[in-house]
Amino acid sequence: MSNDSRIPTLTITHTVPRQTPQNDFGTVLARAANEVVRSGAGLVGGMIPGGPIVSAAVSSMKTVVSAVAPKASAAGMPATAETGGAAGAGAAAGNQEAWDLLEAQKVLAAEGQKFNMAYLQLQNEMQKESREHTAVSNIMKVRHDSAKAAINNIR
Repeated sequence: MSNDSRIPTLTITHTVPRQTPQNDFGTVLARAANEVVRSGAGLVGGMIPGGPIVSAAVSSMKTVVSAVAPKASAAGMPATAETGGAAGAGAAAGNQEAWDLLEAQKVLAAEGQKFNMAYLQLQNEMQKESREHTAVSNIMKVRHDSAKAAINNIR
């Protein structure tokens, strides 16, 4: 056998401490929400009935998310902790931010419910108009057929 088919000698490198960024759940969630709102708002706006209304609602949510995301990514701290200050004060401020976000979600849900009710009312009006059109059309057809039959009977 020749020496060419042998496996070359292995080299060993000493390990170094791993240097990865701190990815807390709150930070990752805030970044993901910011990206979804940033990229998905334009796509969804054109497909949903009442697009301008939904677009306005998403834009207001984008403002809320972008206000939370920079705080979460500052110094690799979670979204509920405030940079600097005592631990108790940071937790209280974090809870306040969570309550503010929850309140914003409740307001957004209430606005969405109002828009859904308006959309439902519009659908009902359209159905009523369609039924009226069908009734008038049927009446006109019966009158036409009756007149045509009377003319044919005279001949």
